[in-house]
Amino acid sequence: MPTTCGFPNCKFRSRYRGLEDNRHFYRIPKRPQVLRQRWLSAIGRTEETVVSQLRICSAHFEGGEKREGDIPVPDPTVDVQIKIELPPKESKNNDRRRKQTIPARFPCDSPAG
Repeated sequence: MPTTCGFPNCKFRSRYRGLEDNRHFYRIPKRPQVLRQRWLSAIGRTEETVVSQLRICSAHFEGGEKREGDIPVPDPTVDVQIKIELPPKESKNNDRRRKQTIPARFPCDSPAG
């Protein structure tokens, strides 16, 4: 099934190859919430109107590539790329390690020997 860019007035579809076949599609970020809200605002959507299959093509990012904190714009060659400062990522591994407990060794009832 072809993917269509969800940016307003962008007609790019993944099915049609040609000069634009180097484009990639990006999902709307789920976290952090501030980045998600900025993306939705940029494409004129709300939480109620966004669908899980919605993708934005790489033509809406400077250099054709999305970087951390980038907000899509209609035309990066004309419009200034919007970027926001993201809060530090929470490490999932550190939280898991803290929650895991190391089993205690029980002393042996009989003397070793």
